Amino acid sequence: MRYSRFAGPNEASDSPVFAIIGGGIAGSVQAIHLAEKYPWINIHIFEKNKEILSGTSSMNPGRPTFGFHYRHLETATFCQDNTVKFTKFLDSIGCPNIFAKAPQRGIYVLMKDAAQVLDSSVKPVFRPDEIEPIFEKIRDHAIENYSFDEDFKKHFGPADQICRRLEKDEYKHFITPELFEGVGSCYETAEKTFDTAGVCLFLRNYIKRVKNITISTESNVTRVVRIQQPNGSSYQINWTDGTKDCVETAKFLTLACWERVGQFRKQLGKAEHQPTYNRLKMLAIVEMDIPASRLDTIRPIFVASGPFSMISPQKCIEKPNGRIVCRCACTLAVRTNVMTAPDDRPLPAQYDKILQGRISAEAKRKMAMPILEGARQFFACLSDAKLVDVRFGTVRVPFGGGNAVDLHDPASEHHSRDYPGCSNLGEGLFVNEAMKMIYSVYNAEMMVDWLRAELNGNRVLEAKETEKVVQNVYYNRKYVHATE
Repeated sequence: MRYSRFAGPNEASDSPVFAIIGGGIAGSVQAIHLAEKYPWINIHIFEKNKEILSGTSSMNPGRPTFGFHYRHLETATFCQDNTVKFTKFLDSIGCPNIFAKAPQRGIYVLMKDAAQVLDSSVKPVFRPDEIEPIFEKIRDHAIENYSFDEDFKKHFGPADQICRRLEKDEYKHFITPELFEGVGSCYETAEKTFDTAGVCLFLRNYIKRVKNITISTESNVTRVVRIQQPNGSSYQINWTDGTKDCVETAKFLTLACWERVGQFRKQLGKAEHQPTYNRLKMLAIVEMDIPASRLDTIRPIFVASGPFSMISPQKCIEKPNGRIVCRCACTLAVRTNVMTAPDDRPLPAQYDKILQGRISAEAKRKMAMPILEGARQFFACLSDAKLVDVRFGTVRVPFGGGNAVDLHDPASEHHSRDYPGCSNLGEGLFVNEAMKMIYSVYNAEMMVDWLRAELNGNRVLEAKETEKVVQNVYYNRKYVHATE
């Protein structure tokens, strides 16, 4: 299906085309930013699914981070700043439901001893005394940068209260007796769970109303080719809608299609020395039917540095009898990570089959039940939980080193990330993978900056920008109200 106010493929248009392959959170947020800054450019999103923001983006458990996941301070504070940036962006464009209507304020359980995970004993990767000093510095960063930020306070509370160390009697009701003995310390944080489904729905409707964004869904891009022209490079995009083959030429191109970034880079002669990896992840969705008195046992909880299991409350529904049905997303690292594949080759058949949902409900349940069984060993609230849904999506394993990607390896790239997933490959070609949902705004801002540099180097496009800026002033002023 096509949503557009601009000329279609192969139709005449005096506006340069900026193509974005991939309509997930990264591609969609980038398109919104580009459209606001450059309303005279025709932005075209190619999305292989029936709707944008309906693939991996919609399956995100919504767990944000102020950096408490990480051992390295630079990684932690980058996450904190981007959680704030992403939240402010959603607020600025009028997203009504940013956070889930469920218990909030995160709980971080730091292990000092090994934990039993299904049939294995998993040792901590880092000791609590290695992590706790970072927690204090994360709080210092918030105090320094957000103490007088009213938006921060509105969403997360006072900056000096983003984390506090709990006493044993404060956290024992969150976790099972079996886990309790191995806990070194436990922190409460100001983190919340995003309402991922609500955010995706809002952005999906918002972007369709933006004047200069074209969206082609069920459009499977098969090949991209760089074309050298007198005024610089352009890109030929070959795609099919299932009934016919189509071609479009774009002056600028962003690869925002996780599973195929490596393949397209190779087609364009921009292959990396070592490919980034796609990791197929499984998310178990569970429900608890509990009395209201037990609601305080449910929080976004993360057992850190070893077991790597978490629950992220998605929503709570109060029933007429006073009981509450709470839905949570649940992960368990030793079972959540299904398989990993390099992204410069077609996905393995089994990977693609699972990702596209072409396995039976019973097969999904069989794969996901160990996640619930393992998490029950940690979280007290899951004792009577039922598995109600299983979701699959791709995450990116950064850098593609191949020998340091294991969460349980202290040297793993997971514990020290400085790559948000965007890069400028030159000649109007960009990559936007948004390694985390919260990085999507940061990446979009980088894309705007890179495009500005491209335009400043092209006098024809620069003249077009000057020519059209006056007629778009009113549109720019009213842009944030595009959905009204």
